[in-house]
Amino acid sequence: MQQPFQITDRRAQSAFTLIELMVAMVILTISMAIAFQAFQGTIRGWKRGTEVIDGLKHGEFTMNQLAGTLNSSIYFYNPRKAYTFLFEKGSSSGLPADSISFVTSSGAFLPTDSPLAKGPHRLRLFVDDKDGAPALYAMYMPAAANPEELEKDYEAEPLLVSSAVHGMEILFWDKESEDWNDEWKEENAVPQRVLLNLFIESDDEREDPMVFSRVIEIPVYASMKDKLQSPTRKVTQNDEQQLQSR
Repeated sequence: MQQPFQITDRRAQSAFTLIELMVAMVILTISMAIAFQAFQGTIRGWKRGTEVIDGLKHGEFTMNQLAGTLNSSIYFYNPRKAYTFLFEKGSSSGLPADSISFVTSSGAFLPTDSPLAKGPHRLRLFVDDKDGAPALYAMYMPAAANPEELEKDYEAEPLLVSSAVHGMEILFWDKESEDWNDEWKEENAVPQRVLLNLFIESDDEREDPMVFSRVIEIPVYASMKDKLQSPTRKVTQNDEQQLQSR
């Protein structure tokens, strides 16, 4: 008569209690959460690594192109200020969005079939968000007249340089303070040295933007200054005006 009760006791001893099931579910949930977080971290790291590699490619390529155009700057004194360096400070989406305009002989940023690609032309580089996201654009014009008047009359179409570059900052070397500043007040000249910063934002808002920096010496500044200050060269009125502008 006691055997059935013994079998029931064995089944009761071999079964899981409700508390044990709950504990097992909690442990399983915690394990799955840890695994999911580790997986998310791996995916996030992979995406960030891909962004960094792409950013390095875009940043270095764009920086090299910009440095090449600035190194190929052309300047001659002209009462119409046809060769002057123009600078405008701006911002977009919390990042610097400066604009520069200068005459160069470099064909960078221009279509290969452009009639201006093989000769001196005025190039304007700026950041704009006209397509919904900040990007670096270029606009080219003939180097023939006052650039401010020319830009109004010459309806140049902006060309996309890089959608990966979301900000650009230009700083100028001040010999008096021996420091960089963000002001350019010369009306008919070119700077001696500039600090160029390019910003590339991440898709992850928690990540800081990548910054590419390079100090660029403007060769035409040094060559024109040496030429004008040569003791064997007769200084003309135009030369004096050039020296005063520097």
